[in-house]
Amino acid sequence: LTVVIAMGMLGLGIMHALAVAPATPEFERTWARTDKPVTDGEANRTWMWGPEGNTGAIPEPYLESPGGMRTVQYFDKSRMEITYPDRDSSQTWYVTNGLLANELITGRLQVGDTAFLPREPAQVPVAGDLDDPDGPTYATFINVLNLSVDDEGYVITREIHRDGSVAFDGRYIAYAVGVSVFSAETNHWIATPFWSFMSGEGPIYDGGRLLSELLFENPWYATGLPTTDAYWARVRVGGIARDVLIQCFERRCLTYTPDNADGWKVRAGNVGLHYYLWRYGTAP
Repeated sequence: LTVVIAMGMLGLGIMHALAVAPATPEFERTWARTDKPVTDGEANRTWMWGPEGNTGAIPEPYLESPGGMRTVQYFDKSRMEITYPDRDSSQTWYVTNGLLANELITGRLQVGDTAFLPREPAQVPVAGDLDDPDGPTYATFINVLNLSVDDEGYVITREIHRDGSVAFDGRYIAYAVGVSVFSAETNHWIATPFWSFMSGEGPIYDGGRLLSELLFENPWYATGLPTTDAYWARVRVGGIARDVLIQCFERRCLTYTPDNADGWKVRAGNVGLHYYLWRYGTAP
């Protein structure tokens, strides 16, 4: 674990040194919709990508892309991808963000629509400090991918531990966080704060204009479908243990921290950063 953290911190320093603007017009348009308002002080909410890129445009293997390579760019929160460059670039799904949370949890590194390379699940904390010795990692959630016990009206009181075990803790009742929307595709309920964020409205940029519209044209665009229920966890943030609600989706893991400032209670985890450390910070 010590080696993984040390390498992770080294990777973090390298990527900050390489921070750049979105690398293509399509990446710029995608980034600007949600994150330019945050940069400009027009919106008080989590970054969906990050203030800047952690890499420039780089090629990565993908079997269905021309020449078996596609263009990607890493941000703190995700990875932008252009997999099929010959398609209509004006469409929302021309730029995708990878199924990074899936890969980190399962250890299956995707290199094609149905092609994967076997790796170990990521022993990287999902939320909070990278050197947190107790909080859940991505590998933690492999034990609960197929576990679904929430129901309509359910108040979330389960806490997940680093070893993947789950226990009821009545003190979480006080937060009164429930579930809102059921995903029949994956058999998981979505925690109310997360669905409110995914389906909410706010300042966005569209064609250079600042508008108040849906944050995401499709609520599943940024996150994908839920792959776990939502669980409370004790997570170290700045060295201090805090109560954090975590729910993982195909593309990202979202967090809800009740004592965060308004606008920042729901945050997108640093899945792009974590994935880069997992993929490039250790030997294949």
